[in-house]
Amino acid sequence: MKSQPDFHTRAEIDQLVEEIYRTLETTEERLDRRYNDIYFLMDLSMSSLTSKIEAIQRELVEIQSYITRRPEASASIDRRNNKSPTFRDRHWSTTLQTEAG
Repeated sequence: MKSQPDFHTRAEIDQLVEEIYRTLETTEERLDRRYNDIYFLMDLSMSSLTSKIEAIQRELVEIQSYITRRPEASASIDRRNNKSPTFRDRHWSTTLQTEAG
């Protein structure tokens, strides 16, 4: 069995070292891009969400000031919340009046 020589020429060693460095640089660049894709994308998303929240808060302030300027609208909302008595309420009231009288 013929064995490989244990030595390399200077040019071969230089070429191997260049390939190692090139591979390391490529791997580092790939990891940097992946890092940026993950973390900067999240940062942009958080920034976008913050902007949307601020816009919604501004809209709420506008709605509240609009309602404040229109007291008749506020009264109509209150009227809708004051429901008429249900059958059960009327029955309960009648029962109480009967028992009291």
